[in-house]
Amino acid sequence: MRRRTTIRVITFLSAALLTAGIFAVRGTRKANALERYARASTERSFAELVTSVSELSNALEKSQYLSDPALESTLCTQISGRAMTAQMAMEGLPYASRELEQTASFVAKVGDYANALSRTVGEAGGYSDEELKNLKSLAETASVMKLNLLDMQSRMAAGEMTLEQVYQASAGGEGGEGSPPLAGESFQTMEQEFPELPTLIYDGPFSETMTSRRPLSLAGMDEVTREQAARTAEKFLGAAEGDLDASGECGGDVPCWVCSGRVNGGMCTVYVTKQGGKVWSMDTSRPVGEQSFTVDQGLDRAADYMARWGIEGLEESYHAVSGGVLLVNYHHVQNGVRCYPDLIKVGVALDNGSLASYDAAGYICAHTKRNIPAAKISAQQAREGVSQELTVQEQALAIIPTAGGRERLCHEFLCASASGDRYLLYVNALTGAEEKILILLEDDTGTLTV
Repeated sequence: MRRRTTIRVITFLSAALLTAGIFAVRGTRKANALERYARASTERSFAELVTSVSELSNALEKSQYLSDPALESTLCTQISGRAMTAQMAMEGLPYASRELEQTASFVAKVGDYANALSRTVGEAGGYSDEELKNLKSLAETASVMKLNLLDMQSRMAAGEMTLEQVYQASAGGEGGEGSPPLAGESFQTMEQEFPELPTLIYDGPFSETMTSRRPLSLAGMDEVTREQAARTAEKFLGAAEGDLDASGECGGDVPCWVCSGRVNGGMCTVYVTKQGGKVWSMDTSRPVGEQSFTVDQGLDRAADYMARWGIEGLEESYHAVSGGVLLVNYHHVQNGVRCYPDLIKVGVALDNGSLASYDAAGYICAHTKRNIPAAKISAQQAREGVSQELTVQEQALAIIPTAGGRERLCHEFLCASASGDRYLLYVNALTGAEEKILILLEDDTGTLTV
C-alpha cells in the first residue's frame, strides 16, 4: 500500500514537473517571439524615419528654388506629408521623450509651417523673403538630421550598431565594455548638437505669435493675493467666506491661484488668475444623480449664473448634454458681430441645477474691444459662392479663430443639404475665400460641431 502511494506521488510530481517544463518552454518561446517582433517593429520604424527625413530634407532643399506659386504650394503639401510620416515613425521607436525631444519638435514645426504655406503661397503669388529665409534654415537643419540618421543606419549595416543595441536602448540597458554604442545614446548626441531653429511667424500653432500670446483681457491689471483669490472664488460659487482655501498655485502661460473646498456636496476646485483675479476655470467632484431638470430649465439656470457673475454681451453658441450635465457654450457679440474666440463654457448639473463646471480660458485670452473692419465682400456676394448643393437658412457676420490664434472676419452661413444635414460655412468678408466648414450634429441631447 505504501509502495503504491509512493508510486502515485512520484507519478504526480513527475507530471507536474513535466507540465511546468512545458509551460516554461512555451513561455520562453512566447517571450522570444515578442522580443523578435519588437526588434522587427523598431527596425521598421527606424527605416521609415530615415526615409521620411531624407525625403523631407530633399523637398525642403527643392522648395528654395521654385518660382511658380502652384508648384510651391504642391511641394509644401509634400513636405507636410513627409513630416507626418516621420512623426508616425518616431512614435514606433522605443525611446524616452527626452531622447527625441528636439527632433520631434522640429519635424512637427516643419510640417505645420509647410501646411500653412501651402494655403497662403498661392494667394500671395509666391514666397516672401522671410519665408524663403525660413525654408533655407529649415532645409539646413533637415540636411544635418538626414546625414546623422544615414550615418546611424550605415553603422548598423556595418555591425557597429546592431539591432540588439537598439532594443537594449529601449529597455534602458547598458552596453558592456567594448560593446557597440547604443542607438539611444546616438540619438542623444544628435539632440545635443541640434542647431537653433528660426523664429517662425505664420498662422499656425507653432508660430512665435502663438507661443508668446498673453491674455488680452488681463492687460494692465494688478496681481491679487491668495486671500483675494479665495474670496473671489467663494463669491463665484455663492459660498460662505472661509469655505475655500487658496493654498495651491500653478504656473504656465497664465499663472493661477488654486482655491479648493467642499461646496454643494462636492469638492470644488476654482482656478483664479494671479493677474486680474479672474475665474479661469472650475470643476467639482460631486457625482450627478438622476435628471430632474429639463434642458430648457438648465439653459435658464446657466443664464442666471452668467447674470450673477456680471458677464455681459454674450449669447449662446450651442449646447449639449453628457453624463447628466448640460454644457452651454457662449460667445461674445460686438456691434452685432459674433466673436467666437471669446468663448465661455458653463456646465449645469441637471439633477439639481448646480454649477458642474466652468471654463473661461478662451474668453480671458481673447476678449478685447476689437477694431472690426467693414466687410469688403457683401453678404450677397459671399452667398453667390456657396455650393448649389446647399440651401442658406441664416447669415451673420462672425470673427473666427485660426490655427495660429489669429482672427478672420467672415460671413457665417447656416446651410442645409438636400438630405436635411446642416452645416456652418464661413466665407472671408475681406477676400471672399472660403475659410472653414463645420458639420452640425443635432439630436435630442443638443448640438455639436465637427
